Amino acid sequence: MPVSRRWPWQAIVVTSPNGERLRIAYLSRPGRGVPVFCLHGMGSSRLAFWPWFQRTRLENPLYALDLPGYGASSLPRRRQTLEDMVWAAWAAAQELVPDRPRLWVGHSMGGMVAAEAALREPRNAVGVILIAGAGIIAPQNTFQPTPWPWVNRIGIWVTGTAWFGVRILRAMGLDPDRVGTEDRARLRYGWRTAREMARFGRFYESPNLLARLREAGVPVVGLWGDHDIIFPLVQVEAATRGALPIRVMSGAGHLPMDYDLERFDAELSAMIGDLCREREAPA
Repeated sequence: MPVSRRWPWQAIVVTSPNGERLRIAYLSRPGRGVPVFCLHGMGSSRLAFWPWFQRTRLENPLYALDLPGYGASSLPRRRQTLEDMVWAAWAAAQELVPDRPRLWVGHSMGGMVAAEAALREPRNAVGVILIAGAGIIAPQNTFQPTPWPWVNRIGIWVTGTAWFGVRILRAMGLDPDRVGTEDRARLRYGWRTAREMARFGRFYESPNLLARLREAGVPVVGLWGDHDIIFPLVQVEAATRGALPIRVMSGAGHLPMDYDLERFDAELSAMIGDLCREREAPA
């Protein structure tokens, strides 16, 4: 198992449709039952789920992937589309747990990728859990890249400094005084290794995402903080009109897993359990 300076990771290699070999880094925790694949958001990494992996008593096998160009995964030669991200996540899952039902969990941008990955193989999709997920409304108050990736890389590095980091934590709904040194380093790692974010151009779109999931028979539920400024809960609820069952973490912002890990674990574990039981229930 390769090891970063602080956090462990494993890796597999997949070959993209255009023939490029890509290293996909991931965290894993063994278990039994339906495998759960967790995908991080923009400006983040597999480590978004690391504290949850250490805390939860959920028995399912758990995987947290670094999407290409993030964390310890390879940066592809060309700028990626949403379809590239989806293919990589699906191919990694297929390599790790071939031809098995799996449950997809995605935070922010990772929610959109998770949902589209589930749609690649609906028969094996136990469900999708969107954690402050993209794909329903356009993001707000987000990083706006310039046309020059090198400028964006400098901006990402600078905004990862302590002075900017405190302000970003507050914007994400966290109290900087309650975020420890290790967690700050973990979050900074995700931000500064988001190389694809420096060149992605504009945010991805996934039209009619919920409708396509319903049509394919893939269950989807949401977990949101009511202080999220990226995908505000009130706007998500207005856009979905009850079509997306949402559990709300009061007081949480865009990072509910870092706002209150105990509550987050309780909510997410219950949602995973419910979806797995639905899958097992007789028709």
